[in-house]
Amino acid sequence: MIRKILRPQYTNLTIDLPSDYLNRDIELIIFPIDQQKAKQDVLKKSTKKSLRGVFHQYADKSKIALEENAWQKHIIEKFKENDKN
Repeated sequence: MIRKILRPQYTNLTIDLPSDYLNRDIELIIFPIDQQKAKQDVLKKSTKKSLRGVFHQYADKSKIALEENAWQKHIIEKFKENDKN
């Protein structure tokens, strides 16, 4: 796929296509881009979103202390069981 944003200075436009596009159907779409919208699109792509803390309201406060080393404890128990076999 080729995507370019251009600011034409003339009414004629020449496009160089990659050789693998030859003898194939291609779609060419040309429409004006609002400058403000283009800036917003760039900002949306660069902003990372996180779900961290989204479900905090549903947390069981009595089990939060158990979570602290849960992964490490699980791995230790898992390998202890494997050593017995």
